[in-house]
Amino acid sequence: MQTPPIQALLFDVGGVILRTEDPAPREALARQYGMSRADLEKLVFASPAALAAERGEADEPAVWDFVARTLRLSAPQLTAFREQFWAGDRVDTALLAFLAEARPRVRTGLLSNAWTRDLRALLCAFGAPADLLDRAVEVWLTSSMLGARKPDPRAFAAALAHLGASAGQTVFVDDFVENVEGARRAGLVGVHFQTTAQALETLRRLLENAWSR
Repeated sequence: MQTPPIQALLFDVGGVILRTEDPAPREALARQYGMSRADLEKLVFASPAALAAERGEADEPAVWDFVARTLRLSAPQLTAFREQFWAGDRVDTALLAFLAEARPRVRTGLLSNAWTRDLRALLCAFGAPADLLDRAVEVWLTSSMLGARKPDPRAFAAALAHLGASAGQTVFVDDFVENVEGARRAGLVGVHFQTTAQALETLRRLLENAWSR
């Protein structure tokens, strides 16, 4: 039997599977603390503590401790900050349904630069149906588990090893151009996520030959 042209699908999480669909809560929070939304997100996602947590060198509480110390927040204020920061985020169930549809014929996985080591629990906390996650995703990987952040080639090599797939027959989807370019340098087929419709159209075209066998 001829080997299908695509063996595996590998998706990013933040900005792809889980996205800020309603910017209002985060924008209001930024105004409350006298900063731009970009600076607010930089404080949470790009602090030394956050980057260390993404590499597995710190834990998530260290990230929020850095935020609390920077903004001089009490414990109740930090709780309110965290709730509002994530309030506009939504899970894209259409993408998960696509992975579930594809899974009988290709391997599927998630690869996220993330503080957590439990992506499934994270997505469930944001309302993703547990049964859909179980049907959609075989391999769950985060940078904190691997000790390497995208676009580090070590992250892609580890993902391929877990998927049991070759680079040239693995499609990687991410919203950050630098991660897509890094995947391509590592030999993967890179798809830059912009919208759900655009991504699904591209993926269905790439998989057409595999699904026709």
